[in-house]
Amino acid sequence: MVLAALVLSQFSIWVDRTVGSEWLDRFWFASMNQPAGARALLATVAGSMITVAGVTFSLTILAVSHATSNFGPRLFDNFMRDRGNQITLGTFVATFLYCLLVLRVVRGEVESVHHASESAFIPQLSILLALALTVASVAVLIYFIHHVPESIHISTVLQNLAEDMWTKMDELYPEGVGESSNHHDQAACDESMSFNQKILAPRGGYLQGIDDLALMSLAKTHDVVIRLTRRPGDFIRRFELIAETTASAEDAEDVDQIQQSICDSFVFGFSRTPTQNMFFVLNEFVEVAMRALSPGVNDPFTAMQCIDWLSEGLVQLSRRTMPSPFRLDDRGDLRIVTTAVTYNDFVDLMVSQLIPYVCQDQNAQAYFIDSLRRVIAISQNKELNHLISEQIESLQSGNHGQ
Repeated sequence: MVLAALVLSQFSIWVDRTVGSEWLDRFWFASMNQPAGARALLATVAGSMITVAGVTFSLTILAVSHATSNFGPRLFDNFMRDRGNQITLGTFVATFLYCLLVLRVVRGEVESVHHASESAFIPQLSILLALALTVASVAVLIYFIHHVPESIHISTVLQNLAEDMWTKMDELYPEGVGESSNHHDQAACDESMSFNQKILAPRGGYLQGIDDLALMSLAKTHDVVIRLTRRPGDFIRRFELIAETTASAEDAEDVDQIQQSICDSFVFGFSRTPTQNMFFVLNEFVEVAMRALSPGVNDPFTAMQCIDWLSEGLVQLSRRTMPSPFRLDDRGDLRIVTTAVTYNDFVDLMVSQLIPYVCQDQNAQAYFIDSLRRVIAISQNKELNHLISEQIESLQSGNHGQ
């Protein structure tokens, strides 16, 4: 938005210099300004916008700090990615820069050092656009005043998390890298293939993503099979095993190239991200529920809202098939063996982790059991229903690992 303001200011000034401002007389909303008035108007708008931008930024940080302290620090990125906050700050700063750049070209009639009269230049179109940006800024400010308290309301926070959950579920399950295969078996794969080349992590950190398409292309080019031993979201220690290949050690140069290319396909960082990690979004739901049930907060109704959305996630999950860890290329050859994701992984995260906290509140416990039973009534996935039934028994018996 700032770059757009920079381009718009130069374009409008060029139009004012090239075409002039006489054509604006036909419009009732266009009033011709004098040099002093134009300077005062642009200076006032520029000064006001940078002040409002500072106040807006302070209010945003204050609201985000309040929300993350109550709901969890991992929600901080969600608020900073909020499009409404970004547009608000962008509008104020862009208007400030636009007015500043137009202000510098406003010129009254003066005598130069060579005693030649220099005519006045008042960019009428540019000033009119500055007024339009000012009106837009006022409208954005009104929107922002309404948006900030709404964005930190727990219902809005959970709704945004639910939308992220649905998006990630559609994106990752099933996952579309190569063709999946259900005709392979992990034990048979280990017996028939020799994964003799080990790829170790070049650095430590959280695995934020894997370039699956690059790995598929690499495996096809060198006619090898790559087995991944870690998934996005895992913390990787330096020199830890992250992948294996069937590359032959006969050509050391090709082996080194393959190992380097595989390492380049792994993205490491200092924190978990939701890029390829479905569990990241679900962890945020669980964290909010845990905080709500803690003795310091004691807000079981917020925990019940989290349970509602988690149960909705289980229903959506019941209609999806877990992708096969065996990925085939377009010719039907096995190329990548990924880490398997099972229904049990999701149930452990979405249900088991909450049980010790839910059992401390009878209302939340009863609500959790009822929600899980309703999931079973809707779901036709026998494997998932069996896992959920075991968790219900654990909830009812009080056997929750304490």
